[in-house]
Amino acid sequence: MRYGSISLALLCLYASNSFAALEVITNTEKQTLNQIETEYDIDSLLINVNDKFSQLNKKAYDVEGLKKTIASEQQRYDELIEGLPEAIRTKITLPNTYKQIEESVTLVDELTLKAEQDSKRLEAEKEEILSEYESINKQRATKSQQLFKLKTDITNRLIADLSKSSSTLPININGSTECSKYQTIADCLKESKSSILSSTRNESPFLNDKSVLLSYEVIDANMNMKGGLQYKVAMKFKPSYNNKIDEMLNEKLGLKSAMVTLVSNVPADWFVNGVKVGTGKKLFHEIPLGKHGILASYQDQDQSSVENIEGNGVFNYKFNNVKTAKKPSSQTPSVVAELPKGILKPTAKATPKSADKPKAKYTLFSDQTSIKLSDEDAKKTSSDKGYEYFMGVSPATKKQNIEFTNEPIEK
Repeated sequence: MRYGSISLALLCLYASNSFAALEVITNTEKQTLNQIETEYDIDSLLINVNDKFSQLNKKAYDVEGLKKTIASEQQRYDELIEGLPEAIRTKITLPNTYKQIEESVTLVDELTLKAEQDSKRLEAEKEEILSEYESINKQRATKSQQLFKLKTDITNRLIADLSKSSSTLPININGSTECSKYQTIADCLKESKSSILSSTRNESPFLNDKSVLLSYEVIDANMNMKGGLQYKVAMKFKPSYNNKIDEMLNEKLGLKSAMVTLVSNVPADWFVNGVKVGTGKKLFHEIPLGKHGILASYQDQDQSSVENIEGNGVFNYKFNNVKTAKKPSSQTPSVVAELPKGILKPTAKATPKSADKPKAKYTLFSDQTSIKLSDEDAKKTSSDKGYEYFMGVSPATKKQNIEFTNEPIEK
């Protein structure tokens, strides 16, 4: 006997007379969800603060350049002082040497004053940006509370409806399958029954493999000369609240996390919602579903965007005209233009580890995890790719699975 895949041409779900219809989310609940999304829309806020944050990083890079200039000028001053005895002996270059020393001292004083003033301005801008991010995070927290309350209301309604003794789930199916042309219709339907039931249980969010079958009746069936069987089946189940409903609610309400892959052609500093999550050419980072500001920073360049995260995805930021990195000065920088908690690219201070962050109170604010890959591994996947992302796409192969979830490939 030969079977093909069972095609569910029509799947009609309707409830018993005890209530109008079985719906995971009713129209009224959908309206409440839309009201929450509209009330806590943070698109414009994220775009604005992301732009400010990008400019802040560029100014911080300028201050770093200013500090290097000061260090270089101080080194030139030391060389002039070292050569001063020789200039005094020869007397030929003495006036010019004194003039250069005076100019060097004046320049260092001017640059040091400018660095201090720029640092103070950066501190003021930093406080403003931190305040804006805090305001956005408060809105996220309030939105999360509203969504959890909505989920609780939906769950309570479903449990109350489905637990009634009179609640049933009648299902009518028009389907088709392939049978042996030497087989009778009755025999083919009998052997196809388990597949029909399995497919039905998989299709409905109210059913699982433990759902009780109350009745099963073949309404109509006919088979052509080649063994193609068309059938209509009416069945009735006892519905129940199960994991499929819970997962569906979490997805619909945005109460899930996704793994995003952050890729660049340079070892960039990566920030999500103003918080540094790591440095490298490729990072895996877990992030709640919803809208988030992503920024990649390298030297004096920034790439940023506000993304609506709906599932696992890849974000590729390519930097052009990258400057060759110079060896850092051995002297300790005298000017500090760094935000705490990784808001700005760190200089002398160390970036706090993500493990020091407090545990999240809501699923929407689950702990963020980043995994750094070596440069050699990153080159294999990030060379000359354009900006690409695959939102809501489930991994189709084992290779994609490890890229999305960082889980080992089973051999």
